[in-house]
Amino acid sequence: MNDLSTKIAAKQVATKANPTMKDLIQAQQPAIEAQLAGTINGGAFVRAALSSISASPDLQQATPASVLGGIMLAAQLKLEIGPALGHFYLTPRKDHGQQICLPIIGYQGYIELAYRSGRIEKIETFLVREGDKFDHGANSERGRFFDWNPSDYDEQRDWTGVVAMAKIKGAGTVWAYLPREKIEARRPSYWKNTPWATNPEEMARKTGIRALAPYLPKSTELGRALETDEQKVESIAGLRDLVVTREDPEVIVVPNEAADSGPLDPAHPDYIAPSA
Repeated sequence: MNDLSTKIAAKQVATKANPTMKDLIQAQQPAIEAQLAGTINGGAFVRAALSSISASPDLQQATPASVLGGIMLAAQLKLEIGPALGHFYLTPRKDHGQQICLPIIGYQGYIELAYRSGRIEKIETFLVREGDKFDHGANSERGRFFDWNPSDYDEQRDWTGVVAMAKIKGAGTVWAYLPREKIEARRPSYWKNTPWATNPEEMARKTGIRALAPYLPKSTELGRALETDEQKVESIAGLRDLVVTREDPEVIVVPNEAADSGPLDPAHPDYIAPSA
């Protein structure tokens, strides 16, 4: 949208007795584009937001402040809204009898944010399904380990847990496992009105990434996402139930661009404690 049309939209909002949600969002496009900082086309971003809202009668009845807040959060994180990429969702929720918009970051959104640190070579998750052979533990030779042998690659089989893994530049591999009961315990009380109901496996994978997040180098956006995702409803509590390990030697090496400074001090925020 050009400057003239933006000014016209803002003027319409100011003069209309009952501006529509579309009017309000379009009037905020300059602020949205400022947050996007050129990473995503502002017009396409707004159209995707409007498409998500038009597809949900409940979202159309949500308070404008909550809808605009969700859109602005997506812009700050530079994540696209809607199911096409699975980065970010605008979902409706009743709060004390009032319809609001609840922003939810998707599994693919967390993957995208994790890569932005520039220190992760690869990050992935897999679902352990009924019939698979899955074992984890620790011994003196292997340290902490897991073994996974899927019985087949039929994704119709019910899942029993999720493993999230990340290979970090200069710092080996970290991984975390959560059984299904631990994942479902993290669902918000209103989960039936969110992607937890429509995309349960994606949300399970996302929960695995969230559980792994404390062990990952953080981008600014990932840190913000962890603080604000689902209005802090989902908690990182229960980390004692995780299995986490590294494959590298006990000394953590600084990434290549800072390799001359030597190993990280234990007080450094990116330091990962050695496995027991």
